[in-house]
Amino acid sequence: MIKLGGKRLDERQIERLLETDHPMVARFTFVPLTVTDNQISFKIVIEPRGGVKYYQQRDRYGRPIQPILKTLTGNEEIGEAYRRIYVMSGEVYAENQSFFPNQEFNDLGIGSALYQCQERLYDALGVKRVDLYAVSVGVYVWARQGFDFAHQETLVEMRERFLAFLKERTLPLPDLVHRSWDIANHRRDLLLEGDPMGKYWMLNHASSWEGYKLMGDSSFREVAEKSRHEVRLKRKERIPG
Repeated sequence: MIKLGGKRLDERQIERLLETDHPMVARFTFVPLTVTDNQISFKIVIEPRGGVKYYQQRDRYGRPIQPILKTLTGNEEIGEAYRRIYVMSGEVYAENQSFFPNQEFNDLGIGSALYQCQERLYDALGVKRVDLYAVSVGVYVWARQGFDFAHQETLVEMRERFLAFLKERTLPLPDLVHRSWDIANHRRDLLLEGDPMGKYWMLNHASSWEGYKLMGDSSFREVAEKSRHEVRLKRKERIPG
């Protein structure tokens, strides 16, 4: 049960909001941790669907490997996410606190599917803004999910370093860099060591950053929807059934 900011969701409603069509996921299970009158902390556990075949793309450290065809047993620990939703000055906010994925399941679109479901939950509760701290692969992934740099100085630093990297290697420059995703999505048709140019730079050179997403602003959502469409297309190649 969630009751915040005049909104109320029972267990069945939460379950429906977290339903996914990802073939490797049986369910995203909602587990409340701390509940008060003005906030709820919870985790979402990724429950695997046994019997599904997939191509493992990464080793346990997240490094690319030659794809291996595997079959889910249903007992795998794929990952879990910790979140907080709270009310402040009459508005509802969310904080993506942490995500602990099993690196062997990277590049299969599971994280993208999870966050799409989370946003349905946020929308149902009238969340105005979501904040996070992007680390590790999140410096790239969260930009692709429509999160922008929270501080202007972060944008300036990242832009200068990214442009310097491109110029040193005489690589194509972007027309502009105003948002985090202008870096993450730069020239997805050109690969560096197997990754699109913007992805390569962010995963190998970007520092951690504070980010935010305004749920009522379509520009943030459009970035995420484009990314999710690409992920779903790749998913068909990596999950044969």
